[in-house]
Amino acid sequence: MMSENHEHIYQLLLKKRNGTINESDDQYVSALINGHEDVELMWRALKHSFSLPGEEKFWQQIDVANAWSTVRSELSVKNTGVHSIRKWLFAAAVLMVAMIGISLIWRNMHRNTEQKSPVAVASPAPARGQQLQLQLAGGETIALPYNQAKQDIKAGDVQLSAGAKKLQFTGGTAMGNGFNTLTVPPKMDYKLLLADGTEVWLNATSKLRFPFNFSGDKREVYLDGEAFFQVTKNDSKPFIVHTEQTDIEVLGTSFNVNAYNDDITRTSLVSGAIVARADGKEVRLRPGQEAVYKADQGYNVHAFDESEVLAWMKGVYVFHNTSLLEIAEVLERWYGVKVVFDNKALAGKKFTGGLEKLQRLDYFLETLELIGDVHYSYDEKGAIHLK
Repeated sequence: MMSENHEHIYQLLLKKRNGTINESDDQYVSALINGHEDVELMWRALKHSFSLPGEEKFWQQIDVANAWSTVRSELSVKNTGVHSIRKWLFAAAVLMVAMIGISLIWRNMHRNTEQKSPVAVASPAPARGQQLQLQLAGGETIALPYNQAKQDIKAGDVQLSAGAKKLQFTGGTAMGNGFNTLTVPPKMDYKLLLADGTEVWLNATSKLRFPFNFSGDKREVYLDGEAFFQVTKNDSKPFIVHTEQTDIEVLGTSFNVNAYNDDITRTSLVSGAIVARADGKEVRLRPGQEAVYKADQGYNVHAFDESEVLAWMKGVYVFHNTSLLEIAEVLERWYGVKVVFDNKALAGKKFTGGLEKLQRLDYFLETLELIGDVHYSYDEKGAIHLK
């Protein structure tokens, strides 16, 4: 992207994201997005970045070339391992650094003369009590390795192969039809290959109950949390995912289920076809459709953005006009920390942006503090306090 066009292109991208762009400018910048990889990466990251009040006008008042040079120098220090991260995550990091720089200048222009005292930051304490583990139907609990070399573990007539963020197994006929429970703690995500070849990718703070061997005329599992399913097709034996509120039936398809919230279940269909049922009601989904079930409202079906719903599989959480309470719940699941609202009114404050799992938690909190006037600190137990 030519340096002399940085300012103009960035202004257009801001307008496009904010919905204030006119038709001719939209066509122009859309062509740039489609034709230039660096513009496309910037746009994809900017869609997930925080909004700043008056940012379109403010961008015209800063030295773009120098600001961009600063961003590049920051990246050369902070992103030495960038080749191991997907390109669009790198773009998100670029934009986050840029937005922090803008936020600093914006705040300096509008803050009062009293200087803010620096906040003492402690390192969060590790999560306690939860481990990556498999509880067998008979009650025995097996601790599983996470991002390590594969290990072979014997469990009755079942041969487990665990490690490299994945669990698979062979055997299991003599173990009966009892349900085992795979628990994925905060900070982790984990894959499980079921007996029929179905792959389940579990998000942090999730549990899946499953048998080692599917018998009878159905394949049934029970989900608490969030998971992406790539189901092996079997016309004679439907696959059913049970959550606290809903039952989702498929033959062979790929879909995401988010059942973290006891009151809301989101089922997002990527391919194939599924039927979701709850309280005597059912909906049939086509690819690209999402069914949101609320106990007091029933089902609401609408289109969804696959790149956003499945972003957690790339280590990213995307939020649009989302309450800080919901964001705090994600922080607890992903980082294994407790979040306390010292100022209860903050829980309803809403933000638009993105959170990268590989990013330092303090980096995200500092950004939140700069643009949202949300102050944070850690207590002696590692809990985050927001006020």
